[in-house]
Amino acid sequence: MARAFVIRPFGEKTDSKGNKIDFEGVHMALIVPALVATGLGGGTTGEIVDAGNIREDMFKLILEADLVIADVTIHNANVFYELGIRHALRKKHTVMIRGEGLEDATPFDLLTDRYIPYPANSPADALESLTRTLKASLSSDRETDSPVFAMMDELPEADPERVSLLPPDFKEEVDRARAAQVPGWLALLADEVSTMRFQMSGLKLVADAQWKLKDYTGARRSWEAILDVHQDDIRANLALANIYERLYRESKDPVLLRSSDHALDRVLRRDELSKADRAEALSLRARNLKTRWRLEFTDQTDVGRRREAAMNRLLIELYQAYRIAYYEDLNAYYPGLGALQMGTVLVHLEALDAWDASFDEDDEASQYKARLAREVAALHELVPAAVVATLERLPAGDLNRLWARISKADVQFLTSDNKKRIVNSYVQAVPIDDPFAWDATKGQLDLFRQLDVKADIASAVIEELDQRATEHVAVARKAATADDKPLHLIVMGGHCIDGADRAETRFPAELANKARDLLKAKLQGALLGTHETQVLASAAPGADILAHEICREMKIASHMCLPMPPGDFSAEIFPGLDVWRSKFLDLVGSEIPVLQLSDRPGTPRWLSEADTDPWDRGNRWVMSMAKTWGADRVTLVVLWDGKRGSTGGTAQMVELAEKAGEVHVVIADLNSLNSEAVST
Repeated sequence: MARAFVIRPFGEKTDSKGNKIDFEGVHMALIVPALVATGLGGGTTGEIVDAGNIREDMFKLILEADLVIADVTIHNANVFYELGIRHALRKKHTVMIRGEGLEDATPFDLLTDRYIPYPANSPADALESLTRTLKASLSSDRETDSPVFAMMDELPEADPERVSLLPPDFKEEVDRARAAQVPGWLALLADEVSTMRFQMSGLKLVADAQWKLKDYTGARRSWEAILDVHQDDIRANLALANIYERLYRESKDPVLLRSSDHALDRVLRRDELSKADRAEALSLRARNLKTRWRLEFTDQTDVGRRREAAMNRLLIELYQAYRIAYYEDLNAYYPGLGALQMGTVLVHLEALDAWDASFDEDDEASQYKARLAREVAALHELVPAAVVATLERLPAGDLNRLWARISKADVQFLTSDNKKRIVNSYVQAVPIDDPFAWDATKGQLDLFRQLDVKADIASAVIEELDQRATEHVAVARKAATADDKPLHLIVMGGHCIDGADRAETRFPAELANKARDLLKAKLQGALLGTHETQVLASAAPGADILAHEICREMKIASHMCLPMPPGDFSAEIFPGLDVWRSKFLDLVGSEIPVLQLSDRPGTPRWLSEADTDPWDRGNRWVMSMAKTWGADRVTLVVLWDGKRGSTGGTAQMVELAEKAGEVHVVIADLNSLNSEAVST
């Protein structure tokens, strides 16, 4: 969601003749409805609740806002001061409004600027006009609406991300979600950060993590949310170029590959593009050519025919495209590596009959062969040096070092024949717990294996790293089991056992055994003989704990989902329920995998402004995980009394399942147990 900041006087103020105007009324009658109608979040400094320097917060909000509304009705020094800051920092998306029928004239420096008038005594009358202007401003291709940038077009615009620091605990939670390899957790964070002041930089961090987990659909959703606000964002377009290409490989939908090309076009038409960004965009354009080229021979089963089909004019074009991208910026080793890889393939295929057929004349084929030898020899010298220089330049702990180390192993594969040394280089470079890194590395090695180019070494590396990946399982979840059965994921839960402080009886402890039998029957009824089953459940006293006990008895794998650390969870939820606490501790001490949302009681600090309930957040987390678990079918089985409206409880979980539209809902009716108890 794009965010707005409002610069305006507060309270009731007077113009130079003493005429009064209620700016709170203007805000509520005109500005707020216009923001809502435009789909903008945000507000004024009056909404800041953090302790500290309000001026610092104000500066950040003015800089970070995607759009600013400034009310210049009266001669208010603070308004003009803040408006000047906005005009000096950001090129566009600043809209001025002004009440009519008052004494103060527009200051000379703003006389040539456009503003939206509104009746001071009836501001709501201008709602349609302001809403239309806000929407037009957000979608406008106009270079600037700032008089500063209009007169000083060489002045660089401030980058909000350089000053918008992400809360450390938000970054830590993103890292924990990625390490747990749970896409649904990252999806929850993407949703939650969309209401934060640091939403753009936070969403980019989440999107990067989704990409690394190979959750391309989730990463696409996150980057496209950024693009909805900033269509020319370079990082978003480069990331989406990658994502669309990956999704194309899976679906073979040609629209996706064209979308990748379009994202790169948006980057390359930027006038202020850096050499590094231009080199990356050009190399990704070459990569798209490479994807199209691979279609030429992928279906060939015979190695000889595959090699003949691969040796064509498109291969020469994509090699040249990589080489052009590399010479755009010799420090950008990635396109250099692409050029070296494709040049190596060309050298190995140049003896085929298809080589001469790729050129119009024999002399052209011969001359290009000599030229290729010189160019590849130069790449043998330049690319290794670029990779080494990058590794020396990057500080320890920089995430980009991972890819530089992998690229160093790639270079060794291309320039050496020492199989044992090459295998060892890849083993040291590719992290055992990073599926994306291995997937990307394996894809390139498999190309060489398919074309019988250094195939024995490529096979040795793939075999070794595949074995390591198989032995390491970070989270026990699979879309298909070892016997190739599809997965049925069941979320279980329901009401808690009545505590001593509950005024109205709902789930008394004496009904626990009957509730257990009912839940078990509903679970058995939901099972599919054609599917493997896994269960997600929290661990509150009552239906949650019963669910884990039932799964243990039926030998169904269950995962315990806790909104906070086990100790804090136990201290908060089990007072006066010692028997259930013991059950919980027994489960935690067993082999049941535990997924933990927050590393502290309550909600994380970075969500403090959102006033989020931890139990509500826990429910949304579990349902988000369920939808992205990779299961063929998702079912919710809950012990519920049917009463709606509560937040953070069973009713909310049912509503989340219904809203998802793809979750089957099975209700174990708690009322039937209570009715039976009464009749007995």
